Amino acid sequence: MVEQEGQHPEVLHTPSARSIRELVFGVNDGLVSVTAIVMGVTGARLTSHDIVISGLSAVTAATVSMGLGAYLSTVAENEYFLAELRREEQEVETVPDEERREVEAIYRAQGFTKEDTLRLTDHVTADHKRWIAFMMREELGILVDSMDSPWHNAWVMAVAVILGSLPPMVPYVLLSNSHTAMTVAIVLACLAAFSLGVLKARIGRGNWLRSGLQFVLVTAAAVAVGIAAGHLFRGLFQ
Repeated sequence: MVEQEGQHPEVLHTPSARSIRELVFGVNDGLVSVTAIVMGVTGARLTSHDIVISGLSAVTAATVSMGLGAYLSTVAENEYFLAELRREEQEVETVPDEERREVEAIYRAQGFTKEDTLRLTDHVTADHKRWIAFMMREELGILVDSMDSPWHNAWVMAVAVILGSLPPMVPYVLLSNSHTAMTVAIVLACLAAFSLGVLKARIGRGNWLRSGLQFVLVTAAAVAVGIAAGHLFRGLFQ
């Protein structure tokens, strides 16, 4: 049976799927970075009040930085997509015979017979919009309708960073004893990291236990580095 063009497993490259990717990345970044910071200032033996101020400052900086980074990277990606789209449009207009041969080569590489290749090529090249969309997808791996909104990605990333910062921050807001708060924060951060790893595995259909433990190890490394840095800097500046 002849496979119809357009039947491609591109689900993971759609804007909604990339939003999930941005969400997971943002939560993990907020969780790891803020955990490391609050562990560091706790190791430096600051009060819970000072730790909260330091943590909130870090959350604000990370939120703005990651949100703007998501915005700028999306703008750059969209500009690249549009540039490639304009190039394909120009090539279809100026060198149609060469572009048609490229379509034929793509179908031959996919294993179609000569008759099917010619028939499918005639169908694709009969409409310029379909032709350009085909070349973008098959030659460059770009879906014409896959461009994201920069502001949408920025907000998703910013909210994700804030959500990720909550597990290590909340204990310091609720508990006056900084060392007790640190213990609770470590537990909550590791639980959040494991849950995030499981979510990532469910999305990518991977091993949930391995993924969860990987996220926990990264968070544990952040805890260790943060505590060590706090003690080190406290000793240096005392």
